[in-house]
Amino acid sequence: MGFCGWSSITGLSWSSAWPFFVLWFAFKVAIWALIVTTLVAGIRWLRGQHALRTPATPVEILRARYARGEITKQDFESMRRDLDA
Repeated sequence: MGFCGWSSITGLSWSSAWPFFVLWFAFKVAIWALIVTTLVAGIRWLRGQHALRTPATPVEILRARYARGEITKQDFESMRRDLDA
């Protein structure tokens, strides 16, 4: 008789049942891989949504640079006139 009556219930011994345990383990690994892949793809998709907004116009970039103090008011006015022309 097999371990815990295995062979008497199913007619299989442990030596003939091992492929089922390997398949069961592979299935569990595949499920976890699917879960992790879905989470990673979801996070990447959500982070990519910020990049899909419309890019800043040259005037908006110029205003941001002036607001940060990277350029003077004279430089800002001169560059804005160049862009408007």
